[in-house]
Amino acid sequence: MASSETAQRPDPFEGMDIAETDFLMDVEGRSCCSRCGKSRKFFCYTCYVPVGEIESRVPRLTLPVKIDVIKHRNEIDGKSTAVHAAILAPDDVKIYTYPNIPDYRMEEDVVLIFPTPTALTVASLFSGETYQMKENYGLPKGYHMGTLLRFRLNDIVDTHHQPNGSSSIECNTGNFPVKRAVFIDSTWNQCRGIYKDERLSCLRTVVIQNRISQFWRHQRNSPRWFLATVEAIHQFVLEVHIAAWGLDSRYRGLDHIHLKMDQIPQDRIFHPSEVSPDGVQPYNGQYDNLLFFFRHMYNLIHKHYDHEKLKAYKRPLY
Repeated sequence: MASSETAQRPDPFEGMDIAETDFLMDVEGRSCCSRCGKSRKFFCYTCYVPVGEIESRVPRLTLPVKIDVIKHRNEIDGKSTAVHAAILAPDDVKIYTYPNIPDYRMEEDVVLIFPTPTALTVASLFSGETYQMKENYGLPKGYHMGTLLRFRLNDIVDTHHQPNGSSSIECNTGNFPVKRAVFIDSTWNQCRGIYKDERLSCLRTVVIQNRISQFWRHQRNSPRWFLATVEAIHQFVLEVHIAAWGLDSRYRGLDHIHLKMDQIPQDRIFHPSEVSPDGVQPYNGQYDNLLFFFRHMYNLIHKHYDHEKLKAYKRPLY
């Protein structure tokens, strides 16, 4: 059982605008999925819908871009956090099982979240800024590029190249630089195999900034910033919103995931008084409910297990 340290341990979701999840603790038994009829606890992980009495209380989100998740066939549906996103943002998140995936070669403004030598940051998609990686990503000779994921982005960037003209674009639905983002939900070895598929390898690649994962499942030989899929989706849409419309200076959801306010360019931080009330507002938790079920599962795990004894939280930060 969890020790008394639980009361003193900082809440990693403090400052985020996540709907109340306490009522999920009161759910007893299982309910039948309205679509497939199978018995489920909170949601059906094959139909991507909430079940039973909680259906009307589960938040529903609209995201700034469409999200496709490509799941390896060996990934267990009931353990994938990508399902959370599909339930909470059903109009914007779709899950496919490889190799039955869309052909993205003829679709414009689609990016793949995957580390490659030419990968862009989310901010650079909007600003036009590019950067050059250090030789061999700053790694000793002979290391595979997959090891890139063991390093913070700032540690492997050599030089930045700022385009001529404006450093950012005025965003609206007509000139948004990305319409759809694709995530691969699998182990790292499986992920590299899926990436070789021409339907995916043709896409521009994007990397997200490092943040500390709160995922409770241990991933051997990986640092704490190997994110669960729903954490990665949340991080991506958060960065998209900040790049497009800025960050509310009052938002404090970054503090416990090692994304500090001083890492955000000052020209992207706004007080509400500086923004027209008729326009899209700076980020102040609009997509935090993507972590609704994730936060509940985190709390449930920590109700029964001591945080300090869980291997997942003993991994190195970097």
